[in-house]
Amino acid sequence: MAGAEAEDGGGGSWEEMMRRILPPGTPIPEAPPNLDYSIALEYDGPPVPYELPRADPVDIPAIPTAEPASGPQSLVGGGGGLPVAPVVVDPIPLPVSRIARCAEPEAAGGGGSSESVNSVLQNGEFDDDEEEDSRSQSHGSAQSSPGPRSGREAHDGRRGGPVVTFGFTPDSKYNGESNGMSSEQYDVAAVTKKEKRRRRRRMACNRCGKRKWESKEACIVCDARYCGYCVLRMMGSMPEGRKCVTCIGQPIDESKRSKLGKSSRTLARLLSPLEVRQILKAEKECQANQLRPEQLIVNGCPLRSEELTDLLSCSRSPQKLKPGKYWYDKESGLWGKEGQKPDRIVSSNLNFTGKLHANASNGNTQVYINGRQITKSELKILKVANVQCPRDTHFWVYDDGRYEEEGQNNIKGKIWESALTRFACALFSLPVPPPGDSNGTKDDIPYVPRAVPDYLDQKRIQKLLLLGPPSAGTSTIFKQAKYLYGTRFTEEELDGIKLMIQSNMFKYLGILLEGRERFEEEALSRLYDTISEDESGEKDEAENKANGSDSCIYSINARLKKFSDWLLDIIAMGDVDAFFPAATREYAPFVDEMWKDPAIQATYKRKDELHFLPDVAEYFLSRAIEVSSNEYEPSEKDVIFAEGVTQGNGLAFIEFTLDDRSPMSEPYIDNPEAHSQPLTKYQLIRVSAKGLNDGCKWVEMFEDVRMVIFCVALSDYDQVGPPVNGNGRPLLNKMMQSKELFEATIRQPCFCDTPFVLVLNKYDLFEEKISRAPLSACEWFSDFCPVRTQNNNQSLAQQAFYYVAMKFKEVYNTHTNRKLFVWQARGRDRQTVDEAFKYIREVLKWEEEKDESYYQEESFYSTTEMSSSPFIRAE
Repeated sequence: MAGAEAEDGGGGSWEEMMRRILPPGTPIPEAPPNLDYSIALEYDGPPVPYELPRADPVDIPAIPTAEPASGPQSLVGGGGGLPVAPVVVDPIPLPVSRIARCAEPEAAGGGGSSESVNSVLQNGEFDDDEEEDSRSQSHGSAQSSPGPRSGREAHDGRRGGPVVTFGFTPDSKYNGESNGMSSEQYDVAAVTKKEKRRRRRRMACNRCGKRKWESKEACIVCDARYCGYCVLRMMGSMPEGRKCVTCIGQPIDESKRSKLGKSSRTLARLLSPLEVRQILKAEKECQANQLRPEQLIVNGCPLRSEELTDLLSCSRSPQKLKPGKYWYDKESGLWGKEGQKPDRIVSSNLNFTGKLHANASNGNTQVYINGRQITKSELKILKVANVQCPRDTHFWVYDDGRYEEEGQNNIKGKIWESALTRFACALFSLPVPPPGDSNGTKDDIPYVPRAVPDYLDQKRIQKLLLLGPPSAGTSTIFKQAKYLYGTRFTEEELDGIKLMIQSNMFKYLGILLEGRERFEEEALSRLYDTISEDESGEKDEAENKANGSDSCIYSINARLKKFSDWLLDIIAMGDVDAFFPAATREYAPFVDEMWKDPAIQATYKRKDELHFLPDVAEYFLSRAIEVSSNEYEPSEKDVIFAEGVTQGNGLAFIEFTLDDRSPMSEPYIDNPEAHSQPLTKYQLIRVSAKGLNDGCKWVEMFEDVRMVIFCVALSDYDQVGPPVNGNGRPLLNKMMQSKELFEATIRQPCFCDTPFVLVLNKYDLFEEKISRAPLSACEWFSDFCPVRTQNNNQSLAQQAFYYVAMKFKEVYNTHTNRKLFVWQARGRDRQTVDEAFKYIREVLKWEEEKDESYYQEESFYSTTEMSSSPFIRAE
């Protein structure tokens, strides 16, 4: 077959044959070295002595064709009668090869010539209009008389007899003269229509198949394109940039590397500028989107991970690297693509596995620089720089342009020193070293000593470590300290808190939906049990189920139920961060409608039974539309109420100062010049509860802290939650978790001499709950017996607070034989947090006095009479 085509084309080469096989405009691919092409060509040499294998022809059954009407010849020859319309049978659409030449010419006495109109079987890719034209032509030709005429007469007549054929005579060139189009024109038309259909399918959205003419966002891995209505559904929150959810973690398509970090109209239309910046930043910096070491081949060897790290972290790293083969000159820092001239200068003395080859740049000048034969353009630059370079000359060139001949320890000058040489390099697109480069052979960055800040000479930095179990309020205290002592949140930090609030809102709703399902099952079960007690209970129950009346106060409609199932499935699979907060604005109306539904309100009234639901859920869910808008900016109250400090909720720290002239410290300052002393600088380091999952292995990093502030939520005494250390343990009382974490922390060797301050937080919630939930709900507090006498002015909450503080003091004293400092706080009340830090400042001063032997053993400040409490009774 290929040989026949080559013969028709005048004996063209195999490239010409490939162009005929491939669609028009498709370039011939460059064959890899390990791939062979098998192309058949017509053999025109001497006959071979052995028998060649032959393909048996396919037995094709008879094809029904149009038959002429039976009757006298006079009807056709003008005998006075009207022609009778024959019965026409449409041809069967069988696949037909347009290139095969396997049919012999028809006999002249047949029903028509072999050069008549070709069957529409061979033009199945055309549109309906062309098929109708072909069929009408067959209909018209069927009305002619099938008298014995020659092939030329049949061709010259207006209507030729229809002949269905799968082949052609040797003289036929498949020109299709009856339709006025050649075979090449037919092929181009068919391929063009295919391309148009493929282009139309590509223009449509890969998810919904609609919106062909809208701008779309393409996945940088699989190139799937999604319209504005589907992109957030298919890509979620885009933690690695514009990737489908199924493509997360996979390497990108290298043809799209130049588009990394560049915005698009679709993202700008759907998301806020902050969200777009974060997505593009993640897309550009994500580890999965970076170049892999094996994609870069330098001096004939793929890079290793450490080599790629050195290349990208050096002072003059190559920018906008793409996968490929490169050569690198270690001495001069010259860098270029394999087989090409140098295109940049990177840091020198980088150690790679491969060694520079003489033919790295395909030079043919017989002049060598550091063992590489240079190109003609480089030779011209050397001549402009007045470097004597006859043939077979070898130079050593260093990164600053100094050069010398091999074997001679004599620097002859600098190549890029003159302005004319630099200008010539610009003309020939050759790199030059940046101005002000050092003259050494290594990229040693000179050490510039930094001046020590003045405040370090006068002030001391006191490091405070803030710890606590989940929901203890450490993030609230940390944020209050930022607002209290002048270190406000930056715009970037506020943007991160905004996204954190929007994502947490769906987690709160998921907890409510899980509780609703549980409460609904319990209510329906009680309802069926009540009905079954009646005589006709079974009949009524069956009727209720049949009528669909099995509903209760916790039931929701089908539309919200579908959204509920979808959200719970996402939470169960752990894909919340893949969809939110990017899709927050799209689903905000569902959240608002769900929150206002009576079933969710009835579920929230039983929030004490939902142990994982934080108390801030109502604050944010009631403002779902406002919080989800692009124009939303968190207020100070929103920041304080938000869970966590940063979106990752990891390690965070702030530095601040406290005024030493507080009313609490003045009575104990005997030095009148103390007010003029410089302020003490504090550094508050907050470690999230997630960092406590490794058994406190990280505490050795904070062995130099001056104090540990341990927070415990008083309101957690009747709540249960998963253990901090996990290990598959069942749910545990949160106060017992706090006790276990507190004991594990104080037993750390690095904290053996570090004072501890216990902050009993959330006293306001504790005061509201203690009257309806007894403190004995925690097994650790089972022996709590409040005193109720007329002379006792302390409330039940105050007594319970003193009792909890004494329990922690006993634990601390048992393990350390030291006294524990305790303070009461309301995390959302800024004044109580300020008082807590001033109390911490006093404790630090007392510890310093103790080190200087001024500290009395029975100090008023650390006795078990709870001097740290503002509710202490005067003795």
